[in-house]
Amino acid sequence: MNSLKLKLFIVAAAVLGGSQAFAQNVQLGPEWGEDATQEQRFENAKTFNYYRDAYNVQNYDKALSYLPELLENSPRGAQNIYVYAINIYKNKIQRSMDVKQRQVYVDSLLTLYDMRIQYFGDNAKYGRPYILVQKAKDYLSFMPMDRDGVREVFVEAIEANADDPDVDFINIYFNELTTDYKNDLVETDYYLEQYEWLASLLDKVTAPEADSAKETFDTLFVSSDAAGCDNIEQIFKARVEANPTDVTTLGKAFTLLMRSECHTAFLTEVGEMYYNADPTAATAKLVASAFVKVGDNAKAVSFLKAAFDKETDPLNKATLAVEIAATELVLKNASVAANYASQARQLDPSNGYAAIMLAQAYAEGATACEGFDRQTVYWLAYDILASARSLFENGSPEQQQIDQTMSMFRRSFPSNDELFFRGLTTAGAAYDVKCGWITGRTTVKMVE
Repeated sequence: MNSLKLKLFIVAAAVLGGSQAFAQNVQLGPEWGEDATQEQRFENAKTFNYYRDAYNVQNYDKALSYLPELLENSPRGAQNIYVYAINIYKNKIQRSMDVKQRQVYVDSLLTLYDMRIQYFGDNAKYGRPYILVQKAKDYLSFMPMDRDGVREVFVEAIEANADDPDVDFINIYFNELTTDYKNDLVETDYYLEQYEWLASLLDKVTAPEADSAKETFDTLFVSSDAAGCDNIEQIFKARVEANPTDVTTLGKAFTLLMRSECHTAFLTEVGEMYYNADPTAATAKLVASAFVKVGDNAKAVSFLKAAFDKETDPLNKATLAVEIAATELVLKNASVAANYASQARQLDPSNGYAAIMLAQAYAEGATACEGFDRQTVYWLAYDILASARSLFENGSPEQQQIDQTMSMFRRSFPSNDELFFRGLTTAGAAYDVKCGWITGRTTVKMVE
């Protein structure tokens, strides 16, 4: 017999035939029996071993036959006393077809959770906060119709984990709470209080990977009727006024107001505070969109220009320039619109919208002069649109719009008689347009 087999034989002999000697040599702590003798504690530990072995081979009824004795004699013996029993009862609940018997199993499951908290609630890793989360999830699974009970166990678990919030667990609860609110099972005030409390917990979580879960949380709130403009203002007004530099709170308030289509004075107030606290290109663009929503294009374009000045990426900068040009056209500032549209073309020659804005700005600015000079502006605008046409897919809405606009421009070209009178008889000949602030080289175009 080799040495390894010999060692295994000695261990087996000690376990099977030398239990009394083992009990005398190994001292078990009070967790295996508070006032028990060493021999009794050893018997309790041995009962746990039988319990564990039955559990491991999925002989659950046999395992449960040991449970009352363990709970009576050594409830602090091992946390697995409760882990195994909880798993066994979850299995029985899932398999049971008898409603009354199933409820007995559920009651037993909840009692086991409470006992686990009582005896192992102070465990550093798997103590009360952890156990309450597992209890809440099982309560929702097995007692979904007890809406008051579901809310109660989730609130208790979230409170226990307030120092280290679990964003996904919070979303499970908030989803249930939102459903209850929509079904008129909770009052608006309570729902709003819970939202504020949960939102304050989520603010503690700064990990980037939690951003998606936070967005889900806000989406749930917006989906509820409680996310009305008055309620959002009620929640955030005092908070943003008390701390006007808190980027997180301002960003959340701004986002919720925009998503709930609260195009109010409070939206723009928060927007300006948000930009002051976070003066970046991205924030400036968001705030500009808020002013567009409330119909204040002058303010909108000022924030777009701030975003343009701060932006460093050429493509993004070109897109912003196009937006500025479009807004300036609405404000009847054609020359400013043309300036930004020209910058957009320089920054990104492939941006077809920049060419469209420039052509429209020239057409709008043609009123700066009269007669023939005004008509030649449409030659220039026509050329710009023609150059932009290939930047869009064939048959796209943009291409169709360009074709329609080019056709309209052609109707504004100088007549052939006017061209003959001015000695411009060669189609395609170079021509320099000079009309107020509009200048540029184009070609003579005969009317067909």
